[in-house]
Amino acid sequence: MNDDVNDRLRVTAEEYEPDRDRMWTRVSEGMREPRARAEPVRTGWRVPQLGLATGAALALIGAIVFFGQFLGFGPVVGPSPEPPAAGPGTRSAEATDPVSSGDATTGGETSADEGGGEPDGEASEDDPPEGESSPEGGEAPSWLWTDGSVDPNSNDYWSQATLTLRNDEPLAELSVELRVAEGAGVESSDSWTTGDSWFAEAEVSKEDGFLVYRWTLQEGKVLPAGEYQLAGQFNHGEGGRSADGDSYSFEAETEGGETGAAEGDFK
Repeated sequence: MNDDVNDRLRVTAEEYEPDRDRMWTRVSEGMREPRARAEPVRTGWRVPQLGLATGAALALIGAIVFFGQFLGFGPVVGPSPEPPAAGPGTRSAEATDPVSSGDATTGGETSADEGGGEPDGEASEDDPPEGESSPEGGEAPSWLWTDGSVDPNSNDYWSQATLTLRNDEPLAELSVELRVAEGAGVESSDSWTTGDSWFAEAEVSKEDGFLVYRWTLQEGKVLPAGEYQLAGQFNHGEGGRSADGDSYSFEAETEGGETGAAEGDFK
């Protein structure tokens, strides 16, 4: 019986001819009909699930980095580098305390206060001019320095002899004498000092062929330590005048009672 059914179905299938026009008509009609768009089904469990997945991923990445560092893999995070040291021309943020003058020394040099004294062969400014001595034939004391010079403004008719005194000690007594060799037309015209508050006015006279100027301190005055100038001015005959015959002398006494003297000329 089964064989008979199969034979009949096979015959029927072979005899069947599909209606192609009808099929295309149904397809076309189906395409023209609007189709309802299926809306996605939203469920409330997706958002928390996404957050959990993200947190798990971050935790996994952190664990990988930690174990990578622990095992020596990956970049090593070290301390931040120190700033570069200050180079030439850069100032430090902290000022350096100045060194006191008493502690400061210069390389290879010894100050006079430390006992080094003046270099060999060099004279100190405080030393008296070469050849200057006291009237008694001894050297002038160290606290008394003197000098004599002809003023550069002197001319063929007029001259000025200038004396310079430098005393390192206050002077209670002082006598200064300028002796100008007389010649044709030598006559005093004026005199002055830079210490009018301490010096008395000069006494001028002629003695033994010299025009003499003498200065002393005002009564009761003490001349402070310092440098002073005293000058004698005079007229003379026409022509340049030589000061070879002129001379000067100083006699002084300090407040402490020490005496000293110095003399010199204009050569």
